[in-house]
Amino acid sequence: MSQLAKLLTQEAVCLGGLRDQIEWVKTQLQLLQGFLKDADSRRKRGDATIESWISGIRGVAYEMEDVIDAIKYMHESRHQRRGCMGSISRYSHKPCELITHRKISSRIEQIKIKIQSISDGRDRYGIANLGESSGVDDSLQALRQFPPHFYDDTDVVGFEDDKEKLVKQLVDPENKNCSVVSIVGMGGLGKTTLARKLHNDPAIREHFDTFAWISVSQKYRVIELLKDIMKKVMGLTKKKQRNTRITLEELEQMGEEEVREQLRNFLRDKRHLVVMDDVWSVDVWRQMHHIFSNGNNGSRILLTTRKIEVARHAEPWIPPHELQLLNDAQSLELFRRKAFPPNQDVPTELEALAQKLAKRCGGLPLALVVLGGLLSRKDRSYDTWLRVARNMKWESSGDGQECLRILGLSYDDLPYPLKPCFLYIAAFPEDSTISASKLVRLWIAEGLIPQEQTQTMEDTARDWLDELVQRCMIQVVERSMAHGRVESIRIQDMLRDFGLSEAGKDGFLHICSSDDKAVSDGISCHRAAFHSHINDEVAVFSPHLRTLLGFNLVLKDSTSAGKFLNGLNLVRVLEFEGARDLKELPKQIGSMIHLRYLGLRNTGLKRLPSSIRHLLNLQTLDVRDTGIYWLPKSFWKIRTLRHVHINILAFLSAPISGDHNNLQTLQIANYVRNINVISLFNHILAIRFIKNWVTTPGFTEEAMDRTCGRMLGKSLGKAIEKMDSLVSLTLEFSLMPRGILFAHAPNLHHLRSLNLFGRLLLRPLLGYPSYIGGDLAQ
Repeated sequence: MSQLAKLLTQEAVCLGGLRDQIEWVKTQLQLLQGFLKDADSRRKRGDATIESWISGIRGVAYEMEDVIDAIKYMHESRHQRRGCMGSISRYSHKPCELITHRKISSRIEQIKIKIQSISDGRDRYGIANLGESSGVDDSLQALRQFPPHFYDDTDVVGFEDDKEKLVKQLVDPENKNCSVVSIVGMGGLGKTTLARKLHNDPAIREHFDTFAWISVSQKYRVIELLKDIMKKVMGLTKKKQRNTRITLEELEQMGEEEVREQLRNFLRDKRHLVVMDDVWSVDVWRQMHHIFSNGNNGSRILLTTRKIEVARHAEPWIPPHELQLLNDAQSLELFRRKAFPPNQDVPTELEALAQKLAKRCGGLPLALVVLGGLLSRKDRSYDTWLRVARNMKWESSGDGQECLRILGLSYDDLPYPLKPCFLYIAAFPEDSTISASKLVRLWIAEGLIPQEQTQTMEDTARDWLDELVQRCMIQVVERSMAHGRVESIRIQDMLRDFGLSEAGKDGFLHICSSDDKAVSDGISCHRAAFHSHINDEVAVFSPHLRTLLGFNLVLKDSTSAGKFLNGLNLVRVLEFEGARDLKELPKQIGSMIHLRYLGLRNTGLKRLPSSIRHLLNLQTLDVRDTGIYWLPKSFWKIRTLRHVHINILAFLSAPISGDHNNLQTLQIANYVRNINVISLFNHILAIRFIKNWVTTPGFTEEAMDRTCGRMLGKSLGKAIEKMDSLVSLTLEFSLMPRGILFAHAPNLHHLRSLNLFGRLLLRPLLGYPSYIGGDLAQ
């Protein structure tokens, strides 16, 4: 709705005869919004006839989004041609535009027919109008009267004795063997929280020489688990350090046996603590236990699992530690901590209800924190709490079923716009740590975040993320030390499983795992997430796919990218981070005119097709940790860019030009994978005196760095003047010249984050210039 309203108010966009059609669609969709609330509440009660009705509205919304993108693309294309070739080019394309105009008009007419059918269904099903919405959902506006109170995500209640006993086992001076200490219990009991508390305990940190935490989960690849341990215990970085023998890139090239050997040799001389969280099978221990050779130095493996047979197999001599459900007093205390601000007691009039609600959770910590999070967003009146209690009409069974019911209750209570944001998180692999910035950008690219007048979409998305944290629907892994902002999150397994179940009901999301031999042709979904392996014929099973997420993909060959991208003309999001086998993108990617997010971090790519200049709706480009060193010069004519992560060579190959009022994040890194900077510098920049200089005897890489730095300063200095919306600027370069930032930056009023990595060749600053935004992290 917000996109339609924005389109209709942009007089610069020549809508012609389309305006009346778009106005009609906007009016009808606005009317249907009021009925969605009633439809959603009836779906909660299991009314199956409503499912297809809601799905129909979502389908129409997707189709209208495509139309909006097509109109904007047509306008932007005309704008670019006008700027490049003048009026002759503009008039020469007029016949093509008329054809496109007719196609768009025809599509809108088809959409109008579908909307009319949906409206008829509304009357047939007896769906009531519960009030129209004005942009941002009313329930979201109401939440702002309840400022969130944040708490320690590793908060534990009732586990004090458990922790004390486990610490003694971990640091036992009498036991010099490399022993396994196991925590066993049902899902939602707090195994991971307790393990995290132990991992971060000062006594534990002082006792061991090196640490690693790996999440194993139900689907795993042993080679990735081994590499994960190696990265952490050895502290590997992109560049070789004095105390490490290899770099991250060298590790990525290693085979499994070499990794095993290196890891075994390293751990032999170190007293180590390795946490293996969420182990589901005996097989993973059988395949990995050989690396933990017994150096008789008191090393430990801390293992969490739901299955006691896994714990007993890993360590036959030490009994597993079995967590118990909380008693009534402990349950009430944990519930109180989540439902009320710190140090606030339960009001007298709510004491009896609080005890009743806590008891309904059956002593399961996850159920208690989620229910407490739900009530923390309600007014603290007896009637409000009583309504929640009446929705919990079940008896405690002690088997965890109470938790599933409470998860459903909490999800149903989410404001309607927040539900797809929560479901989206389930697309990430089990137990993974998720970057908050990445998640926010994905939400925006998906169109899940509305544009408000008072703040940016990124700020709105951050508010919604905090809301999910407050409700205990997600857990905070890391916060910024500067301003407390959430940096990364994770989602508990049971909540993720619940989200996947809900997301699959109307084709919102489909997960394809490594053990899926094929994807059924009958599946129709708008978003697909592939974990490890990808089906070459993605477009066959879902021609209307809007989002393709890949996590640590293993491809058959470098050309297979062309196969699985073929036919995905409606896609808005492509995310391939970690796909090291991805060596090439097809030039057809330029025809994906709806594409808003292109995530290629840590892939095997060395170039981008020049056709990316046609991606006129692109918001995010991330090519960090790749060999990509070139961008087409017209790349910066994409005026929708919001977040760009590139290396210095790519930046210098296509200096920023034009105004970039939407650009909020710019990261320029020095690191280019598998690239000899000196040998490529002349090829990229074609500067004659540099060519002569490179061939001069005694030329050094530091001299090259200084030259690159000067050119970066000159190019960036001019560009910053036109980036008045920039919020975050990150520069990673070994030698940054004096004046690179402040001399040319009078407009950085919104800058909050400035990250500089390298030697900044500046005279000491007494402080930041007055024009730098006051929220800048100190």
